[in-house]
Amino acid sequence: MSIFGSKLFGFGASSQTGNTNSESSISGAETIERLCDRLTSSLLIEDRHESLRNIKSLSKKYKLEVGTLAMPVLIDVIKQNTTDGELVSLALDTLCNIMNPTSSDSLTDALPADLSHQFTEMFIKEILNLHLLFDLLDEFEFQVRWSSVKLINQLILNQVEQLQDKILQIPRGVSRLIDLLSDSREIIRNDSILILNNLTKTNANIQKIIAFESGFDKIMEIIEGEGNVLDGGVVVEDCFNLLLNLLQTNYSNQSFFKEANYIKKLCKYFDLTGNDEASQWTQQKITNLSLLLKLIRCLVAPNNQQQIINDCQKAFNHFGLLHRLCVILTWPGVPSDLLSQAICTVGEVIRGNNPNQQLFSTVMMQSMPPKPIIIILLLSMINEKQPFHLRSSILYCFECFLYKNEEKKAEIIDTLLPKENVSNQINTGQILCTGLFAPNDFVSNWLCAVALAHTINDNNTLKEQLLRVQLAVNTNSGTVQAVSLLQQCMNILNEASNSVGTANQPQTPSHKYQFQTKISLLMLISTWLSNCSAAVNAFLSNEQNIPYLISQASATDTEDKSLIIQGISSFCLGLSMLYNSNQIEAFTVDKLKDMIKKRIGIEHFEHKLEFISQHEAYTQTLKQPKLAFKSVKSNDLLFDYEFTRLFKSNETLIINFLTNKKILVNGSDSDSKINGSMDNKISHQIEQQNALIIGQYQQIIREQDAKLKEQQQLNQMLTQTCSQLQLSYQDLSSKLGQNPVVNEAQWTSERLQYENKINELEIKCNLLEEKRSEQEDEISKLQREKGILQETINNLETGDKNTEVIELRQQNLGLKKNISQINQEQENLLTLLQEMETKLKNYKRVLKQCGENVSDDEEDGNVEPDEDKTSDHSYDHSNNIASILNSKETSSNDSNILLINNYNNETSSSEDNSKNEHVNSSLGVPVTGENINLVAQDMNNKPFNFLQYFNNPGQTELFKSQLNQDYDLK
Repeated sequence: MSIFGSKLFGFGASSQTGNTNSESSISGAETIERLCDRLTSSLLIEDRHESLRNIKSLSKKYKLEVGTLAMPVLIDVIKQNTTDGELVSLALDTLCNIMNPTSSDSLTDALPADLSHQFTEMFIKEILNLHLLFDLLDEFEFQVRWSSVKLINQLILNQVEQLQDKILQIPRGVSRLIDLLSDSREIIRNDSILILNNLTKTNANIQKIIAFESGFDKIMEIIEGEGNVLDGGVVVEDCFNLLLNLLQTNYSNQSFFKEANYIKKLCKYFDLTGNDEASQWTQQKITNLSLLLKLIRCLVAPNNQQQIINDCQKAFNHFGLLHRLCVILTWPGVPSDLLSQAICTVGEVIRGNNPNQQLFSTVMMQSMPPKPIIIILLLSMINEKQPFHLRSSILYCFECFLYKNEEKKAEIIDTLLPKENVSNQINTGQILCTGLFAPNDFVSNWLCAVALAHTINDNNTLKEQLLRVQLAVNTNSGTVQAVSLLQQCMNILNEASNSVGTANQPQTPSHKYQFQTKISLLMLISTWLSNCSAAVNAFLSNEQNIPYLISQASATDTEDKSLIIQGISSFCLGLSMLYNSNQIEAFTVDKLKDMIKKRIGIEHFEHKLEFISQHEAYTQTLKQPKLAFKSVKSNDLLFDYEFTRLFKSNETLIINFLTNKKILVNGSDSDSKINGSMDNKISHQIEQQNALIIGQYQQIIREQDAKLKEQQQLNQMLTQTCSQLQLSYQDLSSKLGQNPVVNEAQWTSERLQYENKINELEIKCNLLEEKRSEQEDEISKLQREKGILQETINNLETGDKNTEVIELRQQNLGLKKNISQINQEQENLLTLLQEMETKLKNYKRVLKQCGENVSDDEEDGNVEPDEDKTSDHSYDHSNNIASILNSKETSSNDSNILLINNYNNETSSSEDNSKNEHVNSSLGVPVTGENINLVAQDMNNKPFNFLQYFNNPGQTELFKSQLNQDYDLK
């Protein structure tokens, strides 16, 4: 066995240097060999335990000898003594020691660096060893299970890729590891989290198995049990790392996470209100919350599938997570690193989602007076005292706020336009212009120029509106002069170029504008000129602009910064030629071509552009829209993501146009001529044609949707078949391991057949997936065309519909006025009639009191002959009815309203009215709205319906007024 070790590792026990070390090593090897013999041959349990304890104690000092001599013996011990927990745990701990590269107390430094990795490879070479190790996970005894978990974790650390493939071949291998998350013993549970963390970093299949084996539920239960984000420790950190591994770049798990409403559970992790320790930001709290923010960003990252992004953004708004993120932005005392990540997270949650962008625009900062949070963020962005990573994250959030948000873009440009009534409140336009021309702060110049470029990107209307912006600039003579924003940018570029130091007087840091300022202004001008003839004409109208670009593009400096300026200047010059409408005679397309050929040269011009596209910073920026603020320093600010996309799309067009390989037609001018000469008849024909085209596109979209559903169903069937074949493959492999008598040749042929089938199905799945993605692109393209045509139709129909709507509104207003007048007249007549009846009754009562005879037919039909005797009590009756009416205003919480009516019983004598007897009767009235008639009798024994007045507010008020008038008359 020692000879085996010598051949395997290139040296043996005799390879040690020095007599003392050699003797020690030889004696160590002999001791280990004797202990192994004693372990295998002894019949006493205590002797075997003692031998294994000695081997374990020597495993760190004599790692090579124990690994070469004792590993097969240790494996046999585990196989044959599964019921002896102490013996098995000692064997597992010994194997863990020899496979741990950090636990070494060897007396020599001549051991190979990858010795532990070699032992790991020897162990996992036999799949049965892993089967045995995973079977031990089912043992509930603490020492056995914990030792097994430690050994598995060490094996994964040494050979993660091989272990990932082999664990998938073990029946219920991943499921057993997931079950460890429910172990009540924390040390086993925590080690299982580390195992899953290492397994899930690069293997998508294991990620899916964990997700669909209730892994998310178990991980979140652990997080809640450990105290959530603020109170949790390193275990919560490991759980969040595991969630990140399961969700990053795994679209299947992301969809499952969203559909299972796990996003709702994330909301309570952001509850910082009412926590006394929230202001005490320890490093563990910052780490936990940073991982949670990263977890949210991985669901809405711009490089994700668009459908997943849209669904997760809606869910974040629906469950209130976006609101809680905005609360973090306003929370006092948040560390700058954490605040930067929170700002970036908010930006990606609102990116391209209009409802989320609207919600973000309504968030107010707690100040006096309250200000929108976007204003506070922009003020922090142009504050040079703030850290750079915070300022760059604010820019990214602002870019996301403007992405596909044309309404907010127009509002920002509107704040820059001249107005009659100027507000004293600061706005976004003022902040951007302040930072754009801030002296001695090139970071603010770069950030504000990029922000303004995003405001007008892909919107020619806003580019034309921005040409109207005028700035008040102080001249050298002390006067104030109005200068357009475009020309002021060029003036700054000229000033920055003239301030470059010479050999006798080098440039000092005190100069107002630096290299990043020039780059940012050139990027802004490039965005402004692209696909906008009006901006090109305004740019060419100043005779100094083109000579400046030519002087920069024709420079011969070979410094990296100078070459970048030359390349972007060449790009601006090419855009001025590409989108030129030939309205400026001094700088027509042909004249600009001649200038480039004579002053620069076509080859040199192409090399200037190629230098930009081949620059490392250009390539890195083009990968993702987010600025990597952790790795980029303020002095390394160069390109913006949208500018790189613009450069990439126009570089080839400029070169082809300059070399006459392709002739472009100014689409905007031709469209304007067509629109100017179009009459009503032609527009009607175009409208009909557009409707026909839209119908055809809609039919195509329906057909594509049907095909897409069929292919998705087929894809699911193939995926299920593939998974079933894999399971059967695993079962057969396990059976083969358990029954070695099986014909190996037959098994090999069957395995090859299954593998071929699996490969064919995977190829078909990949082809179907490619077809599905192509059809999705085609569908999105057709939908965009449909939207453009629908917008054209709406514009054509708006003119006719507006006139009809205005006429109908005017007629509606006239009718409403007539109805209101008629209703008022009717109410006045009813009131007058009621007053006349009341006066008539009062006059009759006065005549009776004076001794005049009034005939019964002259009286009202509801008045009895003895009314004069009961007149004194009629007012009490009225007051009781008024109390009934007033009782309707009582609380609705009472199930019944108690009405007490006092009735006056008259005496038999008509001459004596001094004695009155009051009888109180109580009536229980149901709640308003129930269809129950409440009928009582008045003092004349006439039926009186209370609900007639109780349920009719109009009659109630009229009846009250009548009673009050009677009482006043008395």
